Amino acid sequence: MGLVYGYDIYLRPRNVARVLAGLAELAPPVRAVKPLEITLPGGDRLVLPFTSRFESEPVDCSMSSTLELDMSLMLDVDDALCEYAQTSGWLRSLQWVLAHFP
Repeated sequence: MGLVYGYDIYLRPRNVARVLAGLAELAPPVRAVKPLEITLPGGDRLVLPFTSRFESEPVDCSMSSTLELDMSLMLDVDDALCEYAQTSGWLRSLQWVLAHFP
C-alpha cells in the first residue's frame, strides 16, 4: 500500500548516472522482478532495481534524451505523511489490511 505519483525529472546528462544510483539506494531491498540494465548516453551501464514501462528487458537510451522508469522508493515517515495517514483514512485502511492479511 502506498502513494502513487508521477514525475518528469530533467537532468544534465553528466548527472544521470549519479542520480539513478542515488534513487536505487531508496528502493526496497527485495524485489520480485529482475533488475533493469540501462545503457546511458556516453556508454555508461547501470543495473537498477526498477522496471521501464513495467518490463525488465535491457534499455539502451544511449541515443535518446528520455528514459521512463517505474520504481518503488522507501522514504522515512515525516510529519506531513503522518498527518495525511491520520486524516485521509489511509491509516485505517492499512490497519485493516494488516489485520486481515498478517
